[in-house]
Amino acid sequence: MEEKKPLKSTRNVAIELWRFVIAVAIIGFHTGWIIARSADGSNGYWMETSNWFFGASEVLLIFTLTAGYFMVSHFKKRQKDPKYQERSASGRAWEYTLSRIKALLPVLIIGYILGVIICTKYYYPAYTFQDICDMTINSAWEFLGFHAVGLRSTGGEFFNLNGPLWFISAIIIVGYFLYWGLCKNEEKTTGFWAPLIFIFLSGWWCFTNTRAAQTAWSTFGLQTASTNGMGGSATDATATIGFNNGLLFVLLGLLGGMILYYLIERLKKREFSKAGKVGLTIVNIAASGLLLWYTIYQPTWFNLDRWTVSLLCIIVIGLALLNKDGLTKLLNNGVTHSLLKYLGSISLYIYMLHYPIAILMLRALGQNTAATTYSFWKIFIPTVVITIIFSMLIKLIMDATILKKKEA
Repeated sequence: MEEKKPLKSTRNVAIELWRFVIAVAIIGFHTGWIIARSADGSNGYWMETSNWFFGASEVLLIFTLTAGYFMVSHFKKRQKDPKYQERSASGRAWEYTLSRIKALLPVLIIGYILGVIICTKYYYPAYTFQDICDMTINSAWEFLGFHAVGLRSTGGEFFNLNGPLWFISAIIIVGYFLYWGLCKNEEKTTGFWAPLIFIFLSGWWCFTNTRAAQTAWSTFGLQTASTNGMGGSATDATATIGFNNGLLFVLLGLLGGMILYYLIERLKKREFSKAGKVGLTIVNIAASGLLLWYTIYQPTWFNLDRWTVSLLCIIVIGLALLNKDGLTKLLNNGVTHSLLKYLGSISLYIYMLHYPIAILMLRALGQNTAATTYSFWKIFIPTVVITIIFSMLIKLIMDATILKKKEA
């Protein structure tokens, strides 16, 4: 009688649902921004009074938390291979980074190509062939994934190809250094540097009330103000050394995800009582409700600070990864498992492709003026539908070509 092979562990799709929800919410955030920046040929901007998805920019932290968690998970799995362990730390870090580049760079390039074709200054001037050539050539570093370090076109909004791709660039770059740290000395990296930098970087941002995103340039104790196309406020005369806040924001999230990995691995070994699981369920429902409320329609009645929102992100992702509470168990049901898993798999594609598609919708509808102000939903809904369909197509192509797995 043949022995039955053990069933493969079921993927936790609660995380995938959150990733998809946040990707769609980010479309909403940028849709509002694009409408607001649509000029009628003068210096005026027109936008309906709306806060829909305004809080989505803060919950982008969810992507970085999960990325940090799964980076450590990948490291621990490869750690069991003696031959892999014999290799240099830099060699292993480059291998990990190249795998990320392989999975993300082709779609990132597509995102920039769409930007060249669609995006314009205030989204309406006439482009000449020379303008298009200038945009393409001067954005070479962006095509290579170096947007987040500051290596991008300094032409301001005129050359704003696909601004949200800073986030993908930052994940690849910061991921290399953190993975190298894991390979070089896991104990020091996760036991000392990760919590130290996480605590003090978070505290600095909270105390100064500065924004943890790519919209400014942080120097040593100073955050500058903006005009050179970098977002934020550094000028050509700024004689200081520092970092784009996009890198620091992603660093903070990845470190948080790394810390979560070790915390959750310890908690998974613990037996929770029925009352304990009920308690976790209540906390998860409350945190998830507040986070969704803030994301969809911010500011909320509670007027949550962005640092409180960050804590909510950590709570819901931590509980989803722990997979002990009733809400997470409910999401991990057999009926919708495949669907949620698939939606999570296209979430980053949605993020990388939505921005030029939203602008395309605006261009297709015609010039936005004070007399014909577009409603948020008129742009948002078709953008979501087209972006999801396009992302599904891109995933199909990527799986059949670049990401095609070799048969065993």
